[in-house]
Amino acid sequence: METRKSKVAVVISRYGKEINGGAELHARYLAEHLNEIFDVTVLTSCENDDSRKNNTYYPKGEDIINGIQILRFESEPKDRTYENKWLRYLDKNSIYKKARFTLSNFLKLTIKKIKYRDKNIDKIFNSWVELQGAYSPALVNHIAANREKYDVFIFFLYYQYTTYAGIGSVAGKSILIPIAHDDTSLHLRGFDKIFSSPAFIMYNSVSEKDWVEAAHPVAKKIKSDIAGVGRDKPESEPLTPEEQPNIDYPYFVYIGRIHEAKGCKTLIEYFKHFKQKYINDVKLVLIGKNFMDEIETSDDIIYTGFISEQEKSFYLENCTGLIIPSPYESLSMVTLEAMIMGKPVLANGYCDVLKKHIELSHAGYAYYDKEEYATALDKLLNLTDKEKDAMVNNGISYVEANYGWDSILDKFSKAINEIKRMN
Repeated sequence: METRKSKVAVVISRYGKEINGGAELHARYLAEHLNEIFDVTVLTSCENDDSRKNNTYYPKGEDIINGIQILRFESEPKDRTYENKWLRYLDKNSIYKKARFTLSNFLKLTIKKIKYRDKNIDKIFNSWVELQGAYSPALVNHIAANREKYDVFIFFLYYQYTTYAGIGSVAGKSILIPIAHDDTSLHLRGFDKIFSSPAFIMYNSVSEKDWVEAAHPVAKKIKSDIAGVGRDKPESEPLTPEEQPNIDYPYFVYIGRIHEAKGCKTLIEYFKHFKQKYINDVKLVLIGKNFMDEIETSDDIIYTGFISEQEKSFYLENCTGLIIPSPYESLSMVTLEAMIMGKPVLANGYCDVLKKHIELSHAGYAYYDKEEYATALDKLLNLTDKEKDAMVNNGISYVEANYGWDSILDKFSKAINEIKRMN
């Protein structure tokens, strides 16, 4: 008699082939690989980005992507006028922000807690969370109503509404993949609830685990492991010669959301400084959806917009190197993708995860200011053949040794089977 496959629900705000980066791509890769072992369903919204202008990009209801069943639920529009103001308020208030304890300030802190907890803080925190990711009460209600249908629920992104509002009803059957950065949001006291709820936490890196447990000591009591995500080879056919962009110049590439929070403004400023310092024909190619007011393009700075997976792979395969300027990353899939394709990486050294990728792989450089940035780009342009070969081999070996799917799936299988036994 054939044994029933465990039913696993992957919960994430947005999911689709048109989303080719970040946590959404991580979720898709994981769902597709887990589906080789388990019966996976993805629970998500109809949105495809965080602009709040595409609430119905995908049709509501059932969908199939690469053999995975998708259930999409409507999201509701929310007024974002006070989002940043609320975050500043939550960060400032002592109940959500760790304060150095002294006997002299004990009474003040206690008074603040009494004054703000019921009247303001909880309400403001909940209102702020509702603006993170897709606001879909329908999805959250489906999770609660179908608790017994699935053996395990895997929630992506600790701070998003679908996780915050959804995990409580299935806490004992849940795995949390936080995708946490050491930023303001992580230190909000309201997220103690999230990090004390799941049966298991699967981190992307040692740094991420350290950040979470420092900000939320309750997470230390939860069983956990570090898995990350495997790096797949390009999943689509390469471009034909007729489809390939006409590129006759050396270039560095940035791939991801074009956003100031991702370091893109500084990336452009530093590249302009590099071009002033070194006279050459090198260009910077920016690939991804723009979330800045404007991008200062020029003959040396090219913006492609959102492009297909085939085009993205072509640009990456033919670049001199990848630049990843983000100060906050929990893993950086595009860094691993570049390394597995034999491309050196120039990374923001202030991001601990990126710095460790560089230090452990020896497949690129880290920078801390515009002078180091410019010097590193010049070094990458002038590597000897021996140095190039060493970086290529270092990057490939690093990714294969640390981000292989066999190891990752083994860790998830153990966690899923243990949770199933407990329930």
